[in-house]
Amino acid sequence: MAADWLKRLMAVAVLLTLSSCYIPDKFRAELRLSRFGDYDLTYKGDLMWAPILDDYRTGKITPDNEAEKIENIRKDLSRDIAFRKIESRGRGRFAVEYERAGRLGQVQLVALIRRDARILMLRALQNGGIVVTANSLRPSDAQTLAELGLTMEGEFRITTDANVVDHNATEVRQFGAYRVYVWKIDGPLAPAPHLAMVRDSDPRRPLPPPPSSKMQP
Repeated sequence: MAADWLKRLMAVAVLLTLSSCYIPDKFRAELRLSRFGDYDLTYKGDLMWAPILDDYRTGKITPDNEAEKIENIRKDLSRDIAFRKIESRGRGRFAVEYERAGRLGQVQLVALIRRDARILMLRALQNGGIVVTANSLRPSDAQTLAELGLTMEGEFRITTDANVVDHNATEVRQFGAYRVYVWKIDGPLAPAPHLAMVRDSDPRRPLPPPPSSKMQP
């Protein structure tokens, strides 16, 4: 019975993996996720608007329109008020800081950056499961990004006290009552992070205190 439940849960995770035009690079990101579905998601690093690379290659970006194109990307990112910093580094690359917190509903989807440009997705399911899935690239697309020099290097962590039933973390560390799941991303061909947990159904139980500082364990 438990095996069938896990298969259904992971099938949903695979179906929900979508591509994004924003590519993360040189980043550190952390998701603090409680057994009740409370979350705090932070991202610090670079985001690259991938389509602009082809615009540079084909000559669509010129000295006359480059500033406008870059500003349009900045405006697109600023649609999400969770961005605390958006700073252009040129050629479609932005240094950003992002933080979003809340509690997942019984059935809900939360995405970084948003649903039509997903890098990371949290999905609460009717059966009480919560699936965290990072954007997955097709091997051909990943190879193209590597050839273009996009390193996609970074580290992603999930800190949780929940009952985790599946994950592909690089390593797992114990930190008091929490486990810290760590993914070391070393390029576009690295496996996309995923984690599945079962939510605690008793909302009256108090939340445990969070770790004393983020990204420290």
